[in-house]
Amino acid sequence: MFFVSDNHYFHRNIQKFCPDTRRGSDVLEMNELMIQAHNERVGRNDVVFFLGDFSFGQAKETKEVLLRLNGQKHFIIGNHDKVMISDASIREMFVTFQHYKETSWNKIKICMFHFPMREWNHCHYGSIHLFGHVHGSLDDQPWGKSMDVGIDSRPSGDMAPWHIDEIIQKLKDRPDITHHGD
Repeated sequence: MFFVSDNHYFHRNIQKFCPDTRRGSDVLEMNELMIQAHNERVGRNDVVFFLGDFSFGQAKETKEVLLRLNGQKHFIIGNHDKVMISDASIREMFVTFQHYKETSWNKIKICMFHFPMREWNHCHYGSIHLFGHVHGSLDDQPWGKSMDVGIDSRPSGDMAPWHIDEIIQKLKDRPDITHHGD
């Protein structure tokens, strides 16, 4: 199971905004490097969750990228996903397509949303929250068992999706959110 956010395919300015994490001489080379990194980690039958802000490209070029990416794809909508929302043929390329998603892995509840949340379902009982949107800017401010799974939060700078084992390892020693009432 893999998770990734904020790919920003075809976003011409993302390399200026995130120069330390976005490799490539231009946006097209960056796109190719992300596709390569994705397919090196994600197999054809692996489950992969995209947590928003996938593409700034037109529908045709966005579909071309999606067709090249391995995995059974699920999508959580971000704030820059107009082309994803407006094109039915793109939405149909995903197993699920929604604003918020919960799943589980080894009896651990996983709550996914594009934006970071202070509390989430079962945050007092060991569940984890995965998000994007912030491009690694909250990495030095951990909050319970929550984590930015965006491209720009990878310490290796390899622009690859996060594997569930990496996430569990990173969050294993973090405390649950303290319960303050319902």
